[in-house]
Amino acid sequence: MPSYSRLCFRFFGDTIKPFRKYFLDLKNDLQIAGLNFTLDEYLSMALFTFLLAFCLETIILSFIFGLFFNIFIAVLLSITLSFSLSAVIFFLFYSYPATLSKKKGDDIDKVLPFAVSYLSALSSGNIPPYYLFRTLSNFSEYREVTKAAYNITRNIKMFGMNFTDAIKRESTRTASKNFKELLYGINTTISTGGDLRTFLREKSDLLMADYRRRIRKYSQDLSLFVEIYLTLIITGSIFFIVLTSIMAGTGGLEIISIQSFIVFIFLPFVSVAFLVLVRLRSPVS
Repeated sequence: MPSYSRLCFRFFGDTIKPFRKYFLDLKNDLQIAGLNFTLDEYLSMALFTFLLAFCLETIILSFIFGLFFNIFIAVLLSITLSFSLSAVIFFLFYSYPATLSKKKGDDIDKVLPFAVSYLSALSSGNIPPYYLFRTLSNFSEYREVTKAAYNITRNIKMFGMNFTDAIKRESTRTASKNFKELLYGINTTISTGGDLRTFLREKSDLLMADYRRRIRKYSQDLSLFVEIYLTLIITGSIFFIVLTSIMAGTGGLEIISIQSFIVFIFLPFVSVAFLVLVRLRSPVS
């Protein structure tokens, strides 16, 4: 049974070819994000999903709007709303690779100082560069950096690339600017006969200093968020409940319903949103 991507390409592969020149930036995002689709396959999926969603939404919304309006207005409204919703789906398809690559870049930056520190420690034993990355590829704690190290050693061992070409290839596929600069620096140092151990030590110190700076900034931001949360959300909710309790004699059941909404829906929702915000801004992996 053909996969969804191949099925979409079979129907719309020829259709999207005249338009692929407008989406060349998407090709690079697909590579960096690690999505195993060609540009034509991905655009075919986006177009097929757009049309499928448009047709289904038009049918369903026409039936719903038909209960309240005449057939002409119902169809017109359903087509307009369906096109808008389907356009959002197409936009999500377009932006997903860039969003995923940015997330991968953030994940790399979180562990990169420790991975480079480990490489620096290994290089003090005058280990050849290939074995540095092969050893690094065995540590799953570094996640995306580990995958990159594995790709480099695989390309050398299985596909016969030399170390310089393998480093260059991986540097074009990484989502992290810092990691790309590191790979370029390693390649330049080795090509010019420089001291790799000194380079890695200096790079490790630089990345660790930047990591400590981000930790301090995160600590300051966290203090601000906690103050806002306690002052506006918790204190404000308590004040509102107390105030409405005083007015309960005139409001009756309606005020109790509002209080229940605040306690059981609003506060949990805001608290979860606050935790998500804090987690997303954390520089710690």
